[in-house]
Amino acid sequence: MNNLDELPKNVHDRLEYLEFMLRFRGWISRADLIERFGLGEAAATRDIREYRNAAPQNLELNQSSKKYEICEKTFEPIFDLRVQAALSKLRGAKICEALGIGDTGGILTPPRLVLPNLDILATITRALSQGATLKTTYRSVKNGQSNKRLVPHALFDNGIHWYMRAYDIEKEEFRSYALTRICTVSIDQATSLNIEIKNGDFQWSRMVSLELVPHPNTFNVPHPETIEHDFQMLDGVLKIMVRATVAGYWLHHWNVDSTEDHSLEGYNYQLWLRNHQTLYDVESREIAPGLSQYKKNTL
Repeated sequence: MNNLDELPKNVHDRLEYLEFMLRFRGWISRADLIERFGLGEAAATRDIREYRNAAPQNLELNQSSKKYEICEKTFEPIFDLRVQAALSKLRGAKICEALGIGDTGGILTPPRLVLPNLDILATITRALSQGATLKTTYRSVKNGQSNKRLVPHALFDNGIHWYMRAYDIEKEEFRSYALTRICTVSIDQATSLNIEIKNGDFQWSRMVSLELVPHPNTFNVPHPETIEHDFQMLDGVLKIMVRATVAGYWLHHWNVDSTEDHSLEGYNYQLWLRNHQTLYDVESREIAPGLSQYKKNTL
């Protein structure tokens, strides 16, 4: 097996699973492959032999248990596995059960409080694919319910809501719309817009650099070196490039103190946006912690 890309897809998937279990549980057996993929014993044996031929230094057979165990000192993965993909696998019930951690509920993650309506989502993606206009009834927190004609060009997720980035034909501006606040939506076959939507959205095309550092307030962060280690900072800073459209959403999601004088207090503010000026003329800046223009009614 010189080239993994030349393997049939089904064999590739089985050997990738074999290596994952070997790496994250410490052993693999024929029974794992038989149960997971519905194989016969002969096919499961061939898969293990195929993997052993490719990476003999990665596993050895324990004669007493009849399980192939990881050789920790010589193990070198042959499949490219990114940590995001590994974490995604660990969220799956079947993987947790195979690893022996399913009895405790597996890997707990915060539940989504709300999800978009499937039919509304499908209509939006069709419009995105066709470059079509949408007729929508939308509920805004500030302005209540209204009818809109929107031309969508992108979707993004802020961890709580899914959003559609779209051009409002009547208002002649680009805005972000929460999918769960859309009451009705349909494709407007009668309307076509002869403009390049995505390229016209300056906030979407503009990239801004966020420089995140440990919060300078020692009450918030008594030991900044912990934060530097936690977020794998280089020279005490974590630099991230993001679209201006989502900058405020991301900073809010990460609890980053975005004030110029790092004035927010509390253990939840462990990061500070060092280059506050990067948010100049960023539409979503008011969502960032400490920058809201909300004012109480004092009457």
